[in-house]
Amino acid sequence: MPSTDKCLYWLGNNAPEAAMFEQVIRVTTVDDLPDIWGGILCLSLDDPQEQNTMLATMFSHPKFWSWSTYVVQNNPYCECLTDGIFNEKVAFEHGKNTKIKLSKLPDIEKIEPFVGWLGINRQRRIRPVKQLNSLTIYRYPIIEALYPELYSSYRFIVTETKREMLEAERLVDRIRVCKQCNGGHLNYVEVCPNCKSIDIDVQTSLHCFTCGHVGDQQSFLRKGKLECPKCITQLRHIGVDYDRPLETHICHKCSHLFVEADTISHCLNCDTQTDIAELIVQKIHQLKLGQLGEYVYQHGKILQAPELSIKGKVDAGYFENILLWVNKVALRHDEEHLLLSMHLPRLEEYSNLYGDSKLFALLDQITHRLNGLFRDTDICCQYKQDVLLVLMPKTKISTMPVLQNKIEQLTQLIEDELFTLHVSAFKIPDPRINDGVKIWLAETVGNIYAAR
Repeated sequence: MPSTDKCLYWLGNNAPEAAMFEQVIRVTTVDDLPDIWGGILCLSLDDPQEQNTMLATMFSHPKFWSWSTYVVQNNPYCECLTDGIFNEKVAFEHGKNTKIKLSKLPDIEKIEPFVGWLGINRQRRIRPVKQLNSLTIYRYPIIEALYPELYSSYRFIVTETKREMLEAERLVDRIRVCKQCNGGHLNYVEVCPNCKSIDIDVQTSLHCFTCGHVGDQQSFLRKGKLECPKCITQLRHIGVDYDRPLETHICHKCSHLFVEADTISHCLNCDTQTDIAELIVQKIHQLKLGQLGEYVYQHGKILQAPELSIKGKVDAGYFENILLWVNKVALRHDEEHLLLSMHLPRLEEYSNLYGDSKLFALLDQITHRLNGLFRDTDICCQYKQDVLLVLMPKTKISTMPVLQNKIEQLTQLIEDELFTLHVSAFKIPDPRINDGVKIWLAETVGNIYAAR
């Protein structure tokens, strides 16, 4: 029996004779491939869609990020996932080098798939592909294949770039997406600046100096001459009897005359209408392994969970001082505020099951959702790794049911079975805070943990 390390696996038609490899082994599906590190596979399928599906299925298996993968017929999607067109000599040399590199990794079982995939072949890049049938238009096939349960490959890319696990190498495109659904299929339409109706037209207007009437030029035409339809004054000389107003547009809904129309974006996916300035700008990059990614690849360092990037966030010491001051002011002036706690109890379990990168992507998604809930005046503090405290000034505890409903609606958008968020509310002021804010917060957080 030949060693599986020196075999070429062939999925599809027209398998070649073995020359440099000990044997060419034909398989019909990726499930027939052996569970080894650093194998070599070539796909030769006539149907491009079937080939794309096979590739995506392959990379969802834990060890296959380490394989050298080639195709006979390339397409834009395959270019993002494979090492190119099959060449036996190149494939053999790459396979041999990959085995050497894999043998030097300190803990191959724990390495993040995207870090390993980029690290063992420095020619590889994380490339976007444009697919018009996709909601977001651009996708990152290798990220979606390695992490099939991921909520958003773009947000994953942004998060890992911020961490310096990835580094942007080349800007491919810059697009605007809907702020509601992140859809990239947008229609830009001119609307009336007064009532926002799309029922507008360009018209040539005239302004009668005698009575001040403004109307469509056609309404002034009488027997080949210009005559005001309101005061019947004959208009002979422009600038003396009449002029042409700057307003060259009319709204058929509210009859408003205006110079320039406003432009809004209409999302073709969720029907949300948005001002152009409020659209989310996404930069689509081609990426390579970043500085921190290089370190993790070489040393196998397991990273600690990140902090949430919530707007208005301050460190623990600053938050304690603010809470103490607000509490004293509230006691003196008989005010009421709200302290909200959000506990994420399964972060460690999530990290153990899915790894650090998917944990970072989840936290970035939570950040994105919660940032839409908090006001600019709210003060946030990640007091513990899994506990977020939010001080909401001038908010009464009686409003908690409404707030809770909004939080539930936001968290339902987070598509992950292991995601759990426990919310508690505390009325401010509390006289005990003045006796020692650190002790009060420690007891409060302790009670949050004990209640779960």
